[in-house]
Amino acid sequence: MVYFYLILQQLIGSTTHIVAQEATQSVDPGLLLLLRSLGASLVFLLLLFGMERRWNVFHRIAREDMGRMFLLGFLNVPLNQLLYLHGIKYTSPANSALLYSLTPMLVFLFTSLLHSERPSGRKALGIVIALIGAGIIMFESGAELGPEHTTGNILIFMAVIAWALFTMLGRPMVLKYGAVYVTAVNMIFGALLYLPFGLLTAHLSDLAAMTSVSWTEVAYLALIASVLNYILWYAALGKLEATRVAIFQNLQPIITTLMALYLGRAILTLQFLGGGTLALIGVLVVELA
Repeated sequence: MVYFYLILQQLIGSTTHIVAQEATQSVDPGLLLLLRSLGASLVFLLLLFGMERRWNVFHRIAREDMGRMFLLGFLNVPLNQLLYLHGIKYTSPANSALLYSLTPMLVFLFTSLLHSERPSGRKALGIVIALIGAGIIMFESGAELGPEHTTGNILIFMAVIAWALFTMLGRPMVLKYGAVYVTAVNMIFGALLYLPFGLLTAHLSDLAAMTSVSWTEVAYLALIASVLNYILWYAALGKLEATRVAIFQNLQPIITTLMALYLGRAILTLQFLGGGTLALIGVLVVELA
């Protein structure tokens, strides 16, 4: 079941790059995050109230864990999501997917440095193989490192670092409190941390000009990309090591291309077959390490 969660999560992630890039062309990224985080937090707050049956839905958090929960919220919303939405505005979905394929390498480095996982040469080999495979697919699909994308690519890379830390530091909390509870709490904390900055900097005047398409994109980013997507990611972290979860990020290029093939926007090529095979081999090597 855990692998079903990860495949579904990567399908959502692949779609999110496209939806977010479209949304930021018509809505200020700061306003978009404000709506996304508040919408997701409201859903999570109602979910927690239903689970806990009391107004103080944070009563289960031990005092010594409160700081880490706030840190996870900060890494999630004010760092990862804000940097991502600003970055995707100035780069392409292909570049974003390629940069997020660095997640397993960063998680492996962080977990090795902090000794939260046992370093393994087979894991490192699998990560490199999967990254090469993902790179082959994404460069064929339009990823490029030209100067016009530099700002966006830098912001996305910073978001990926935050995402890798969010993944690694979140696992102990998931094992202690459960995936749904930890996801909900850090999303609410993250939204609260971002709220003052968001209200001061977001272009609130854009609200009046938002179309039905824009509101649909906001709903997708809040309900699917933030609520369901994050629950699936942390649910997998409750079953597998952080590196074994993160390696599935390298399947995003394959899923994105398969979606494009289904929609008639791409053709099957030897590069895709070769890159996809390498990515799958890399994932398998890490899972069996």
